Amino acid sequence: MKTTFKKSVLAFLTCVLALAFALTGCSSGGKDPKANFVGSWELSGGTLEGEELTDEYMKMLEDWGVHCVLILDEDGTGALDLFLEVVDLKWEAKDATTVTITAEDESHDMKLKDGKLILEEDDGNLVFTKSDKDLSGTVKKDREAAEKEEEIDEAVEDDDVQKIEISPAVTVADDDLCTITITEKFKDEWGDIGFVVNITNKSDKDLTFYAPSGKTNVNGTMKEPWFSAHLMPGTNATEEFTFSSGELDSLDDLVKHDHRHRRLPDRFLRGRRLLQRNHRVAVDHDSRGLADTSAHTRRGRRS
Repeated sequence: MKTTFKKSVLAFLTCVLALAFALTGCSSGGKDPKANFVGSWELSGGTLEGEELTDEYMKMLEDWGVHCVLILDEDGTGALDLFLEVVDLKWEAKDATTVTITAEDESHDMKLKDGKLILEEDDGNLVFTKSDKDLSGTVKKDREAAEKEEEIDEAVEDDDVQKIEISPAVTVADDDLCTITITEKFKDEWGDIGFVVNITNKSDKDLTFYAPSGKTNVNGTMKEPWFSAHLMPGTNATEEFTFSSGELDSLDDLVKHDHRHRRLPDRFLRGRRLLQRNHRVAVDHDSRGLADTSAHTRRGRRS
């Protein structure tokens, strides 16, 4: 009787120990790797085309209201809100440190390292940091804004586009540095009105032209145009000097246009292209004309 009891106790203890080891194994090695990735991630740095995305650039994007957000939902779906364009995606955790993102029939692996989610590309990488907030509301607003923009574009008919040649063309600057000529006025598919401008850089330096705020009036009324162009030495370009939709009612409003130049100190020179920094050379014109040839950081018009 005692022998039978001892055997039963030993058998019971053996089962308990075996179960304990099994549960321990499950708890240490069976954690779902998806948990490492679920949530909202914000772009916090990296490199793009060889240029570092510094804290200064991140602050600039924030000031512009431009969001770079990656949402990974628990069901394997998500969204990428990159510079005000939202793309739906699917994702899958390959292991505890690798997630595969698939969007628009393209798949990319992202690596989790030191709490950062990193997308490696040939020309650089994007680094995302997990947010302690749910940013799905931000993505929703950007999606709605993008959809509204598309609706506006679709509502505009092709016959609303207008082009009127200016003959003879008007030369507003011509010196040792550059020649600037206005050849046409237009109304584009978005309802924006403006001039077509030809620029030739005759100098041996890079030149950046832009329209500074508070320096332009049309028929005596102050207006805020958009203009930006960068030219390497000895090159030419055709660009648009544009007034956003609502600034002017029609091409007939483009009369008595006056734009004044100013020179900025070299320390204010900054490349216009989003997420790419280049230092330029400031140039001064004494006469009134179309372009101020100092670089200026300002949000661009839609492309």
